Amino acid sequence: MKERFDSIIIGAGMGGMCAAARLTAAGQRVLVLEKSPYLGGRCSHRMKNECRVTTGAIMIPMAPTSAIREAFDLLDVPMNMIELTGRMRYRLQHGEYDQQQSGGGLRGVIKFALQDDEEQTTRLFQEFVFAMEHIPSDRNTFREWLEKRTGNDDVINLFQGFCAALMGTNLHEIPAGEFFRFLVNSSRGSRFGMVAKGNGELMEALAEAIQLRGSRILTRTSCREIVVEHGRASGVLAHSKDRGEETFAANDILSNTGPDRTVILSGGREKFDTNYLAKLDRFPHQAPIFHISFLTDAPLIEDFDGCLVFGNNKNLIYLEIPSLISPQISPSGRYLHTAFGAPTDATTKNLTAEFENTLHELELNFPGKLASAEFLVKAKHSGQSPGMHRWAGYMLPVNTSIKNLFNVGDGNAAPGTIGTEGAASSAKEAVKQILKRQP
Repeated sequence: MKERFDSIIIGAGMGGMCAAARLTAAGQRVLVLEKSPYLGGRCSHRMKNECRVTTGAIMIPMAPTSAIREAFDLLDVPMNMIELTGRMRYRLQHGEYDQQQSGGGLRGVIKFALQDDEEQTTRLFQEFVFAMEHIPSDRNTFREWLEKRTGNDDVINLFQGFCAALMGTNLHEIPAGEFFRFLVNSSRGSRFGMVAKGNGELMEALAEAIQLRGSRILTRTSCREIVVEHGRASGVLAHSKDRGEETFAANDILSNTGPDRTVILSGGREKFDTNYLAKLDRFPHQAPIFHISFLTDAPLIEDFDGCLVFGNNKNLIYLEIPSLISPQISPSGRYLHTAFGAPTDATTKNLTAEFENTLHELELNFPGKLASAEFLVKAKHSGQSPGMHRWAGYMLPVNTSIKNLFNVGDGNAAPGTIGTEGAASSAKEAVKQILKRQP
C-alpha cells in the first residue's frame, strides 16, 4: 500500500523547505524528497579544508516581514545570523564608495558615480524617486530606462554591478518595472545577515523542527516521476540506493526542481495546456553564475565585513570575506573569500571563456595578492542547477495547468523579490493556495 501524505515536496532548496515549514505549521503531514545528502540547495554549505563554503547565497534576508523569517517563526526556529544590513561597498574605475548605513544610500551611490556633481545627482535621483512611486512598464529594460536619463558610463556601470550582484541578472536583462519593484521592496525595512556557522546549519535547524511536528524528510532520494492521472497530480515515484523504488501518494505535489524540470518529471509538455506552455517558453533563460572561493593568509581587504560590488568589470560581480564576518567558518589565521561572476549576456554566454575572465578580473582588482591563494571552489553553475532558474521579471506563477501541482523556488518568485527571498515568497503563495481550498 502506498504511504500517503497531505503534500509531497520535491527538492529541499529554500522554496521547498519554506513550503514544508508552512504546511507543517498548518497541521499537514508533509514528505520532502531531496536527491543530495544536503538541505538548502543554493542556501547551504560544504566543508572544504575545514572551511564552511557556501553553495550560493551569503546575504540572507532576516527582517520580520521576510518570507524566510516568517517560515522559521511559524515553527519557532531561531535564525543564528550576523547582521550585514547596509554593509555595501561599490568600486568603479575612479574609486570606492561605502554605502551609508544611516540612510540616503541610493542618492549616495548616484552621487559617487557622478563624482559629486550635485546638479546631475539631484536630477537623476528625482527620476528614480518618481519611478519608485510610479512603477514603469516592463516593456523596456532597466538599461533602456536608465540610458534615456543619463549617458554617464559610470552610472551605467554602477547599476550593472548592482543588478548583477543583487538581482542575479544584467541590467539589460531586467524589465524596468521589475527593477523598481525590487528597489521599492528592498527599501522597506529590509535586513540581511550571514549565518554564523554556515547556511547548512540554518536549514538543518528548520528540518529538525519540521520533522518534530510529524513531517518527514528523505535525503539521497530522487524523484523519478510525478504521477499525473486525469489531469491531476496524485503522487511521486521515488528512488534511493537504500530503499529502491517507492511510490508515495499525496493531495498536493510541490516541485522545487525548476519549472522546466517539473514538466519533464510530469510526463512532458503534452501534459500541460497551451497557455501554461506559452508562459514557460517566454524568456526561458536561466541565470548562470560563476562561484570562486579561496583561502589566503591575509584578507584581500583589511577590516571589511561587507560586500564589495564591482562596477569596473565585465564578469566579476562581487566579493565577500565571510571569515571576517564570522571567524568560525574557517581555520584560525586563514581567511575565506567568496567571489561571484556572471556572463555578460545569458543568451549568448561562453561559460568557459567568461569564467576565465572572471578569474583574470579578480587578479586585476587585487594585483599580486592571489599568488599564494588556495582555491577551494571554481564552479560554473548552469543547466539544471543554475544561479537562478529564471530571469528577474520573467517568473512563472506557482500554480500549473495540472491540478494540485505547484512550482516553488527561484523560478517562481513573487514580483519584486529575487534569490532566496524570492524562493521563500513562492512557497508562501503556493501554500496559501493549497490551504485556501481546505474547509
